[in-house]
Amino acid sequence: MEYKDYYQVLGVPRDADEKSIRRAYRDLARQYHPDTNRQDKSLEEKFRQINEAYQVLSNADKRAKYNQLGANWEQLSQQTTYPGPQQGNWQQFDVGQSDFSDFFRTFFSENAESSGYSTAGARRRSPRKRKGEDLDAVVEIGLEEAFHGSSRPIQLKLGETLRTLEVKIPAGVEEGTRIRLRGQGYPSTSGGEPGDLYLMVRIAPHLYFERKGLDLFLDLPVTLGEAMLGAKVEAPSLKGPVVVTIPAETQNGVTIRLRGLGLPPGGDQYLKVKVVLPQEITSQEKKLFQELKALDRTQPRSCLGQS
Repeated sequence: MEYKDYYQVLGVPRDADEKSIRRAYRDLARQYHPDTNRQDKSLEEKFRQINEAYQVLSNADKRAKYNQLGANWEQLSQQTTYPGPQQGNWQQFDVGQSDFSDFFRTFFSENAESSGYSTAGARRRSPRKRKGEDLDAVVEIGLEEAFHGSSRPIQLKLGETLRTLEVKIPAGVEEGTRIRLRGQGYPSTSGGEPGDLYLMVRIAPHLYFERKGLDLFLDLPVTLGEAMLGAKVEAPSLKGPVVVTIPAETQNGVTIRLRGLGLPPGGDQYLKVKVVLPQEITSQEKKLFQELKALDRTQPRSCLGQS
């Protein structure tokens, strides 16, 4: 019986953690899944080896047993009996044919650890049907879709199969949210249910708004006259244009809060006033600014010890 180096099969070190093992398995499963190239029969054998290695290394008990075999695996492979449910009660087993190698069936078959065998002989069991591997993908949406929610079609290609799925985007969805679509992942290799599809939501940058949690932030340009004398100006929001009151003598950089205009539930919108100074002023405007300068009583640099 040939010893199987499961760590080498998955390409991970012996001290790899559970997350690294799962990531390596998913990468290899996508690469060698038989659906990716039905003409290459060697993919089926490679995929079987990858699946077998993952079944052992992803299970803490089986992995510990595998690590303990070491140089004794040849001696242990000669044993044909395994402990039953009670200490000292040894029973024969026969796991029958499956998608796993003799090495796996000898040491790690779940049938060998079960209590369903009589001392008079072995009872055959069919291999357990395992669920297919889950699939991860990314869906990018606009900020308006995140605000209102939407339903959009996406195309998913598995091997030679192209599927069109309708995905519901809930209102208020956040960056990094995972949406689960049952049964839309990889098919099972043992007749079980297909895996699930997990879509990670990515929100595209917006032309005007910046998002922080449920709140939205926007720079609102105003003229010098609007800031000094006050005005009612129109500002964008994801619910449509809104009229905002700019109080008289509003300073540059002041933030105005619009309650309830952020993302649901309960987000707000914040407008940061940005005073835009005139350019290429006329001679008349220049004369007026000189008069205003002469009348100006503010001391903007007093905080720096200057008058």
